[in-house]
Amino acid sequence: MIKQWLTIFTFLSLTFSAYSQDVSVVAQAPQVVEVGEQFEIQFVVNNKPSNFIVPDIKDFQLLGGPSTSTSSSMSWINGKVTQSMAITYSYYYQSSKPGKYLIGAAEATVNGKKYKSNPINIEVVASNNRKGQSNQNQNQNPNRQSGGSSNNAGAETVSANNEDIFLRLYVDKKDVSVGEYISASVKIYTKYDISQLSNFNPSLNGFYMQQVEIPKQSLQKETVNGQVYFSATLGKYILFPQKSGKIHIDPLTLDCIIQKTVKSRGRGFFDDFFADVREVPVKLKSLPVDINVRALPENKPESFNGAVGKFTFDAKVDKNAVKANDAITLKVTINGTGNIKLIDAPKINFPPDFEVYDPKVNESTTASSGNISGTKTFEYLIVPRNPGKFKIDPITFSYFDLASKQYKTLSSGDFNFDIAKGDDNQAATVVSGLSKEDVKFVGKDILFIKADPGKLQSINNIFFGTPAFYLIYIIGILIFIIVIILRRRIIIQNSNKALVRNRKADKFATKRLKQAKIHLEANEKEKFYEEVIKGIWGYLADKLNIATKDLSKDNARELLLKHNVDEDTIQQFLTLTDNCEFARYAPVSGENALADDYQKAINLITKLQQKLK
Repeated sequence: MIKQWLTIFTFLSLTFSAYSQDVSVVAQAPQVVEVGEQFEIQFVVNNKPSNFIVPDIKDFQLLGGPSTSTSSSMSWINGKVTQSMAITYSYYYQSSKPGKYLIGAAEATVNGKKYKSNPINIEVVASNNRKGQSNQNQNQNPNRQSGGSSNNAGAETVSANNEDIFLRLYVDKKDVSVGEYISASVKIYTKYDISQLSNFNPSLNGFYMQQVEIPKQSLQKETVNGQVYFSATLGKYILFPQKSGKIHIDPLTLDCIIQKTVKSRGRGFFDDFFADVREVPVKLKSLPVDINVRALPENKPESFNGAVGKFTFDAKVDKNAVKANDAITLKVTINGTGNIKLIDAPKINFPPDFEVYDPKVNESTTASSGNISGTKTFEYLIVPRNPGKFKIDPITFSYFDLASKQYKTLSSGDFNFDIAKGDDNQAATVVSGLSKEDVKFVGKDILFIKADPGKLQSINNIFFGTPAFYLIYIIGILIFIIVIILRRRIIIQNSNKALVRNRKADKFATKRLKQAKIHLEANEKEKFYEEVIKGIWGYLADKLNIATKDLSKDNARELLLKHNVDEDTIQQFLTLTDNCEFARYAPVSGENALADDYQKAINLITKLQQKLK
């Protein structure tokens, strides 16, 4: 029964919320289209209408519509169920001639009441052939390098007045006062497809710069001098000039890779259908911008420290009556809009009996496209050291008001303190952080005499100069000399390549034979014999300090005889190498033959190891 009532209640809540929401009709369309371009106009109603009338659009050719789609969503927040829905009517048109056109309002009837949409403006511009203009502009601009693939030696340098792709820096004003904010934005305009953007690091010397977060966005159509471009905002900034005079903003640079269509050199019929699209690196450069910065008036108040904008000011203490050596907190708050991040702490005249610590600074700011606003606080920790009545004079804060072009001074009241005598056991030393909660008293003013001194040691008992000290010193020197001698021997031995090869010959041969054993167990005959042959010949080459390619059966016999190797061992060496080379490509009797040759190779290298030392 409870579930049934809950279902009915939920249904009624959804129905009521769906019909109680404010009804709106919104028209959406592109701001700029080209002649002959097909585009879409949408009318979105957030409730189901009983009747919908589209405006009479005679300036464009209707291609299709209406296409209707419905979407809905439901949410439960804080026990309240809400439902929203949207019905979209889509119409498809084609533009015919350039001009600026006004689309009237659509009308929707919901619950017997009529609602109208917003009118929209659409600008139709002449069609631009991107490929043709690219080639034409390339021929007209002799400073640009010819297009090519992405593996060219250098990027094309595109000037600021290039007609196909360019970078622009916009500022909302060029005549300001020191500390007055400037809204700046950087946009890119292009007729090409862009595959990559990089190396965009705007450096604006002479300004304090605060970046404004912008949402992710896609390219939008925009007209510049009657031409249609795809544009995107790369960054928005709030600038505060720090000095007067003329500030020159150097051109901003941006590296990008564009996709350029390059026709083949031939004049064949199919050339237009098989044009080559290449990625071309391009370096964009914006136009420079000059900002005229006026100096602030000379009649600056004494409490002025560079604040420009619109601010409020407040100062207060947490308590006025304390004991000596207790902490007091003075908090100064500045709130408003302007160069709040650059505001310094106000000057305060503290009584000499007050110990004052450096203020703790907190700031919370928000940067928007218009300005920077927020709050900045300075929190002072004050510790009065002596009893009595004390006073802090009124704290003043001055700023330059941009609206009235005048300095304004804000002031707090004075602060009176009644400091009582502290406890007798309070020490004069205070360890403090940046807030009153961190103040702690350490120790007493007089240390107690220890009743149990513990284990004492004579201050004259010094280890330096004793026989044990000299013995350890001599042993350390001897160890150091031995390490140096051994190190030098290792360096000399490693510099003798022949000696190194001789010492490591058996190690390399063993490594080869281990690999051969793996192939033996896997019954991989060719790989087995290949490792055995490399192991035998490599061992002999390392021992005799001769390149493997210079070894042959004839000179191997002669070299072994010179090193007093007996004839029987030499014959075993030659026989084993012949058998391995033959068996590598010829059929063998089975695994026993491979195992037998493996054992012979081990025995042979063992014998040679004893004779070739």
